[in-house]
Amino acid sequence: MRPGLVLLASSLVLLPSVAAASPFARVHALQGPPTSSAPATPTSSDPSLQPTSSKAPPSKDLVEPAPTPVEQPKVEPEPEPEPVIPPPPAPEKWNRHGIGIRGGITVIPTFAVRGYVQSLTNAMCRGSSIPSGALGDKLTRVGGCNFYIGAEYIYRASKVLDIVPAVTYARIKAPDGLWLDDSETDPITGKPKLGAADYTQVNFSHVGLQVDFIGRGTLIKTADFAWQLGGGGGIGLGIITGFGFLQTPLGNPPGSPSGNTCSSIDDFSDFTKCTPHYQDMEANGKASPAQGTLSLDSEAGGNPFRFAKCTKDGCNGADLDALGRKKGVNLPVIPIVNLLVTTRFIIKDTFGINITGGWQTGFYFGGSLQYFFGPK
Repeated sequence: MRPGLVLLASSLVLLPSVAAASPFARVHALQGPPTSSAPATPTSSDPSLQPTSSKAPPSKDLVEPAPTPVEQPKVEPEPEPEPVIPPPPAPEKWNRHGIGIRGGITVIPTFAVRGYVQSLTNAMCRGSSIPSGALGDKLTRVGGCNFYIGAEYIYRASKVLDIVPAVTYARIKAPDGLWLDDSETDPITGKPKLGAADYTQVNFSHVGLQVDFIGRGTLIKTADFAWQLGGGGGIGLGIITGFGFLQTPLGNPPGSPSGNTCSSIDDFSDFTKCTPHYQDMEANGKASPAQGTLSLDSEAGGNPFRFAKCTKDGCNGADLDALGRKKGVNLPVIPIVNLLVTTRFIIKDTFGINITGGWQTGFYFGGSLQYFFGPK
C-alpha cells in the first residue's frame, strides 16, 4: 500500500476521536441537532424539560411587567401670599377754628302788618321815597335801612357742619308816624277816623346773642379754593336797647297849632298838619297838661288847644309824655329765630367770604369776612 493512502486511512479512523475530544463538540452536543421544523422531544434524563399540562400563553398576551415607580420627593406647596392691604388714606386736614366780622341790612316786611292798619310807617332802604303800587299802599312815611353788625366765632365740627356763636347789634326801627287801625272808620261815611290815629314810635334795636348751625356742601374744590353752598338755622336772645313801641293819641278833632288842616291820611306824613294834642280825659285817660308843661305854652298866644311842638318829621318827646305817651310793648328781651341760606368762598382754607340771607326779626341780607386757623 502506498504511504499516502495509509496516512489518509489513519486520519479518517482517528477523526471521530479528535472531534469528540474537542470542546466545541460539547457545545454542539448541548445545542442539539440542527434546527428542524419538528419540535424536539424532551428526554427523560432532564426533568426540567418534561412536558406540562398547561399551554404557554400566546405571544400577544405576554405583558411586560410595569416598571417600579420611582418615588418622587415631596414638594411642600408654597404658602399663598397674604393680601396686601393698602394703608388708609391720610385724613383730610382743615382749619377747624375761625373768627369773622358780619354785617348786612334788615327789612321788616310791610305785608306783616298792612292788613291790620290804614296807615303805617316802615324802613324800606329807599330813603324818603314811598314805593308805588301795593308795596307802598298805606305807607305814609318811610325811612332808610335797618342794619346789623357783629362778630362771630366759627367752629368747623366737620367738613359739612359749622357751629357759629355770634354777638350782634341790630338796628330795628321805623320812622315816627301816625298809625291808624283798620277798624277806625266812620260807620256812616266809611271814611277813616283820622283823630283816632296814634303818633307811633318803633325801636326794637337789640344786642343779639345767638348760635347758628350751618350745613354746607362743597360744589368746587381745588388745592387753593373751595366754593360751598348750605343753609341752617339758629336760636338766641335779643336784649332790647331801643325804647320798644310807643304811642301817643293824635287827638280829635285832628289839626295843628298853625291852622294847617289834617283832612286825609296823606296829611299824616307832615306833623305840622296833623299834630298830637290833648284830648279830653274820657278819650285820653289823662288830665290836661298843666300850663307851662308844653313847649308851645311859652310862645305868643299861648297854647290853648294843648298841642305838642312838632316839625314836619318829628315831635318833642317831653311834650308827648305830657300828653300821655304810652309804652305799647315792654319786653326786656325778645327771642331770636334765625333761618338762613348761605354760600361761601374759601381761599387756601384760610380766608373766607360768606354771603348769607334769610329771616331774623325781618328779612336780612349780608355777609361776613372770616379767617380760619388751626389746629387742623
